[in-house]
Amino acid sequence: LGNRECLVYLDPENKLYQGADTRILLERVEKSTEALATIPELIDAKKWLAIVGVLTGPMGTLVRSMDQLSKLSQDPSRTAQLVKQVKTDLYAIAASVDRKQGDKALEYHKEATQHLVEFVNAL
Repeated sequence: LGNRECLVYLDPENKLYQGADTRILLERVEKSTEALATIPELIDAKKWLAIVGVLTGPMGTLVRSMDQLSKLSQDPSRTAQLVKQVKTDLYAIAASVDRKQGDKALEYHKEATQHLVEFVNAL
């Protein structure tokens, strides 16, 4: 072959990257949602470092997973907007926690949860 193409790559079954696996992405979103649900009790207990740990640990891949799912959805512009809203809500939670403003953090948590539900329904 003069053009340096390998015939193996012409077979779609042999490609190393098959594209985004929606099942895995949805599992990540589900785990992040479960972690998000633990935040109010941590706020009530004023466990500020634990909240930061949840936001950066179990929820660390939420926005990236949502972004990938957004590109695969029926209405990518709508879901992309919801991804931005959830991201903004999460940053607001982190900022409120940094200032130890539990009431504000709970308010932003409620918004993040609502936007996340909207996102999943929009898929």
